[in-house]
Amino acid sequence: SLRGADITVTRAVVDATAKTVTLTLSRAVARDEVVVLKYAKPVSAPVVQDAAGNDAASFDDQAVTNNTPATTDNTPAVADITPPVISTTTVNGNRMVITYTEA
Repeated sequence: SLRGADITVTRAVVDATAKTVTLTLSRAVARDEVVVLKYAKPVSAPVVQDAAGNDAASFDDQAVTNNTPATTDNTPAVADITPPVISTTTVNGNRMVITYTEA
């Protein structure tokens, strides 16, 4: 970040199908911050792995695109007033996934 302060991860959610790891950060990222991601593979679990059990390699200074909207006095510049609408719904056994038109 521009302030040079580390932002810790408070939660990680893995979606193997989408091939994503979603991180919840300890604080919001400001619009003007430059963000880089670092991952040091731990010696033991929990370790990021693929479906075959291969450990992800450590990496340093991975660039991150900052999509935080411009703000004025911590208020979003443009308010989103469009409600989300269901796009698709799927079920597989006891797991249902609802996809919306908006994040």
